[in-house]
Amino acid sequence: MKGAALALALVVVAAGCASGKNLSGTRLRLTALNPWVGMAVFHLDCGPPGGDVADPAAACGALARDPQLVTSPTPFDCFGTTTSWFHVTISGRLAGAPLHRTFSTCWTPQSATLDKLGLADTLGRHVRPRRHGVVNADTTRTFAVGALRPGDLLTCTIRRHLLRLGISDTVGPMGSVGWGGKDVVSVVLTGVRHADGSVTASCRPGKT
Repeated sequence: MKGAALALALVVVAAGCASGKNLSGTRLRLTALNPWVGMAVFHLDCGPPGGDVADPAAACGALARDPQLVTSPTPFDCFGTTTSWFHVTISGRLAGAPLHRTFSTCWTPQSATLDKLGLADTLGRHVRPRRHGVVNADTTRTFAVGALRPGDLLTCTIRRHLLRLGISDTVGPMGSVGWGGKDVVSVVLTGVRHADGSVTASCRPGKT
């Protein structure tokens, strides 16, 4: 009888370890931004599992076993291209407690957070439609607060060249894109994102 009771206790303990952290009250929003690709948005609820990730139940199970997937996400470094690196923000509540974390990572299943939460292979389905802020050639234009969001595009057609510049989530200069070469007039599109969220862009001849 004692052996049976001990076996039962061990089963209960093992089940408790397998279940991991109680995630009741978990509601997370994950955004991933690459100015060249756009902004992707994911949602995950636990207790009960829900949201728009590939498999909410599996994601919640992974999170219960390893909460550090969101409390201390580890980036995966790669050489990649301009479309490889994403700035990821995780916000909401984990087991009822407020959570806000940011990290930058190459978008790959080799990132534990992206893999275990089922995000790595579903990026394209979550990129939200991109607004286009059109700038006329040889002009400077300011877009009002809310007109353009991080991940949207600035576009300009100048001297038969279509220039496109993605909008970042940082304040200050967003870089430039241009066209130039020997014996041609260079053209460049530049942008600045202001602290209030408005964006100023310039499309003119100049150095790239």
